[in-house]
Parts: sequence; C-alpha cells; structure tokens
Amino acid sequence: MYLLAALCTTTGTALGSSPVDFIVDPALSSIDLTIEVDVGVASDSDTDSSSLSGILRVELDDYDNPTQISLHDLQIVIDNDLSFNWSFGFFGSADASLTSGAVTWGMTDAFVGPVPIINDFYVLPDVPVAMQGTMAVSYDIFLVGTGSEVINLADQGDFFSTIDGTVTTNNGTATLNSTLPIDSTTPLVDGDGNELGTLHVTGSATIVATGIAPSCPPDLTGDGNLDFFDISAFLGAFSSMDPIADFDNNGVYNFFDVSAFLGAFTSGCP
Repeated sequence: MYLLAALCTTTGTALGSSPVDFIVDPALSSIDLTIEVDVGVASDSDTDSSSLSGILRVELDDYDNPTQISLHDLQIVIDNDLSFNWSFGFFGSADASLTSGAVTWGMTDAFVGPVPIINDFYVLPDVPVAMQGTMAVSYDIFLVGTGSEVINLADQGDFFSTIDGTVTTNNGTATLNSTLPIDSTTPLVDGDGNELGTLHVTGSATIVATGIAPSCPPDLTGDGNLDFFDISAFLGAFSSMDPIADFDNNGVYNFFDVSAFLGAFTSGCP
C-alpha cells in the first residue's frame, strides 16, 4: 500500500534505463581458443578461431554521455566449428572438433554492475561465464590407449571472468568494444570413468556489439503508451526485484527507484 501511495504522490528524475540487447557484429567479433591436452606422459596445445555472433544485454545510465554500465546477460555463439590436433611425438596423437560452441551467462537471476565508465573505459569484474558445446575427441596414445570420447563443455561448470572495454555513443546508439578472457579446465574421461588427462581451455574473445537507446524507459509494457498497466508492471517488477525496476541503477530496490520511475512516467515519452 505504501508503495502504491508513493507512486501516486512522488516525483523525481529517472537515472536508469531498461536493459537493451546489444547485437554482436560477426564481422568485427572473434574468438581465439587454445586447448592444451595433458595426458601425464606428454602434453601439447593447438589453437583455432572463429567469428562470433549473439547478444550482450546491457544497461547504460545514459545514451548520450554514459557514466555507468551493468551487464545482465550474454549469449555469444561461436559461429564455426573448431578443430584441434595434438601431437605427443613418440607417445602418439589426438584430435578433436568442437561443435555448437558458445559462451553464455553462467548464473540466473544475477547481473554485474553498475560499474563506472571513465574516459569511455569500463571494467566488469566477476562475470559468471559458462562454456557450451560438444567436443568429440579421438586419441591413440601410448600408455593411455586408443579410443574416442564426447565431452559436453557445459559439464565443467561456471567460471568467473572480467570483461573490459570501451563505450562510444552517437545519436542514441551505443557501441561496446569488449574483451572477454577465457580460462577453464575439464577432465578427459573415458567411457568407464577413468581419467585420461585434462583439457585446459584458454583464449580471448573480442566482442563488438551495438545497441539502441530504449525509446521510453517507463513504458514497461512496450505498447507505446504510459498508463496504469506500466505502473502495475513496475509494481510487479519492484516486488520481485527485477532489474527493470532498478531505476536508479544501483542494485538496491527502494524509495529512490519509485521516485525515479514516477519522474520518468510524469515526463512522458518522446
């Protein structure tokens, strides 16, 4: 009841905006992935690369002169299958192909930020990341054996990485030029559960993505009108601590979000 009353009586200035899907440009985005295989008696590494596509779900506090950024989601697709070959000299060799590869958000109901943007540069720490894809491995290694295994990269679990980069804006359009380091280890196990060695996956993704400023942040229903249904949507989002209700972009849900929403609602849409 208090919240509804506040919505009806309070004014303020909107400081935040809704998260926007920034579209990854495959022509400018790529990943270089190195996999080192260690089978105890020997080790080797190989590298392959691919273009990237997908989205970054980003929230900026302003699309003319942004000073803060939050990351709500990432779904990055490795566009091409990757191939790897490892030679262990006298001990033999192995090869693998990675299909349906992707780098995705590693946790649900979480977002990272806001963090400051200083001179167009930002650093998003502790971003939860998960590798996706199927890796088919064939091997013929002395003292290890001969065989083939299929590895689901999602089974290795989440890891945390730091995304840094720059933000540039032009007439309500923002472009992120970001770097995402990758570093994770997964066991190489045969069909009987015997551990044959380890796969150490490292690399770096360069991600260039563009997003357009939301046309009207308080229009939470997206129908182009500001009415009771937007207030109802805000109340529901506020109660469930949905990021779209964090109108002052500080990760806390309180009276100031109500004030910011009502200020934006009162100002109307362009």
